[in-house]
Amino acid sequence: DHYKSLKAVVSTQSTGESATLIVTGDFVELQRGWLVNVDGQKVVPKNRPNEEITITGRSSKFVLKFDGATLMMYVVVGTTQDAKGNELEERVVLYWDGYVSLTIQTPMSTRTCGMCGNNDGKASNDMRTRRKGMTTDPFVFGESWKIGRRCEVGVPAESVGEVCGERYSSVRQECEDIFSSGKLAQCGVDKEPYVAGCVYDECKGQFVPDLPPKCVVAKAYATVCEKGSWERGDDLPIFWDVEGWEGEVGCPTEGERFQPTLDTGCPQPTLEEELRGDY
Repeated sequence: DHYKSLKAVVSTQSTGESATLIVTGDFVELQRGWLVNVDGQKVVPKNRPNEEITITGRSSKFVLKFDGATLMMYVVVGTTQDAKGNELEERVVLYWDGYVSLTIQTPMSTRTCGMCGNNDGKASNDMRTRRKGMTTDPFVFGESWKIGRRCEVGVPAESVGEVCGERYSSVRQECEDIFSSGKLAQCGVDKEPYVAGCVYDECKGQFVPDLPPKCVVAKAYATVCEKGSWERGDDLPIFWDVEGWEGEVGCPTEGERFQPTLDTGCPQPTLEEELRGDY
């Protein structure tokens, strides 16, 4: 197998707090506020917007690029050839919103496991536990893939009915309106999981005031749409233009989200302080 030992680990409490990519001994952690920890060394992508940053680990090279709203990181895990015999890189790509949402893209030829499913194009068999059993219970599934002995015992999430109560119908309609409006409506990625997440998070009200739950979920959906989605059997991903979706549904713009997202993480240095090592 020419693929390296690769794992993607999302560390969470009520929401995602960090994501760690482990590739043959290299540890790269994406933290809140888009801060990056590479084997103990801090990298500050927000100081270099739209600039590619290459990190050389013990055995792999990681490329970072921050566009002002989403941090992209990729690592080459293998090569393949196109129909003309040209060699192409196969990459694992992570998109991190700096707050709670992580999107992972892998080559269609790459098998995954754990919380990522197995990448075989069949969503029905993704919830396989560490012991290879199947479950439909997200709590059982998540608990089976915990790593580390210091992890606290999980608590099953409340059902959406318990969280929303009498508000369920009105909140559901509000979320459906967001995903059926403007450019988000045109995106062909399945909307139902995002609508369900929107309902739960809106009722739970667990995010910071300047980052409304419904808008955080909508941003995650917009990222999947604009970064491309593969359908099994297609050679190329399908992209949808969703630029400006925020104004159509009344959500904070990229600029309005920047500082609140930054503030959810650890304090970060300015570029001058970073270059001086004053942090």
